[in-house]
Amino acid sequence: MKKIIAAVTIAVVIALFLLILNLSEKREVNKRNIAYDNINKFLLHTLNSEKMQSLSLALAMSKNRALTDAILEKDRTKGYKIVHDTTESFIKHLNRKYIYTQIFGKGLSIFAQSWSPIVYGSGLVTGREDLIEIIKRRTPKATISTTLPAGIKASAPITYDGHIIGILEVTTLFDRIVTRLREYKIEIVPLIKADLISPLDPVSRNPSFRGFRVASTNFSRHLANTLASLDDKDFQELIHTDYLDTKELFFASYPIQNSYGKWFGYFIAIITAENFENFSGKQQPLIKSIFTMESTKDDIYHYVNSENENIYKDMSPQQIARMSGSIEEKDRILFDEAAKEKLRKLSKEELIDLIVNNFQKKKKRGVIK
Repeated sequence: MKKIIAAVTIAVVIALFLLILNLSEKREVNKRNIAYDNINKFLLHTLNSEKMQSLSLALAMSKNRALTDAILEKDRTKGYKIVHDTTESFIKHLNRKYIYTQIFGKGLSIFAQSWSPIVYGSGLVTGREDLIEIIKRRTPKATISTTLPAGIKASAPITYDGHIIGILEVTTLFDRIVTRLREYKIEIVPLIKADLISPLDPVSRNPSFRGFRVASTNFSRHLANTLASLDDKDFQELIHTDYLDTKELFFASYPIQNSYGKWFGYFIAIITAENFENFSGKQQPLIKSIFTMESTKDDIYHYVNSENENIYKDMSPQQIARMSGSIEEKDRILFDEAAKEKLRKLSKEELIDLIVNNFQKKKKRGVIK
């Protein structure tokens, strides 16, 4: 009888042990899935935001009468000067780094490019369904493309006397996505199929592995090398099962494709083990509203920081200036405490520069809208 009781006891203990292991494994899988989904929301929000901002620039430039005149006069030199100077102005005054502009003329021939006074190659662009759609529907369009230079393409028709005489295109490089997500401790390594990258594209000199080329210039060399050093089994797991979890890093892959479903490669997102909990915790009500076009960078900042500490303590002076007018009353004490500590360390000259720069940015945002 004692042997039977002992056997039953051992069986129950083993069953409970296996059950606990199974539940623990399911819990870990669930955390990885949540982290993957939350990173995806950050990425999609950023991509959509950049598309909208690029479209605004494209629409504004397409209304430039001097540009219309240059196309009608077939003056490529004048067209180059306009797009070059306007693009440089965007970069300087609107802090819009990593953008290029170009004009397509009749037959989708390249009329002018902001980065070169001379159009190299055939001067014709092919394989761009979005440009064909713009001509047919006479409406602007934003998508992703690997044509020179690879990135987010926002294009708007240039019209004269009711006819489309050209298309103005603003390209936002993937570098912009890397920079924005880096602020939230997410590293992005964009991988594009190597044979889709133009030899004239600046990223054509970037590292390549397994048929892909890194498609930004500001990527983390260390993490790109870590990604390239994964063995075939781990790399395939990352690509085909969406993520790979190691002791030090969490890798997640998201397809890069255009609005028509054409696949170009992957955005590889990488977060550290220390930061993993910020993305794998239980979703809060805030997450439901964060990732809309009305949400702001400040909302996301709230979400990714721990609730158990002053979430404002790591703000830069520039972030303090931008956020000061949008802080809720319940967060005002924490914000003021962190802001005072940070601003006390600035010199008088630095404080003046901060105030002036923030005022100028507010004015510029008002003009664009």
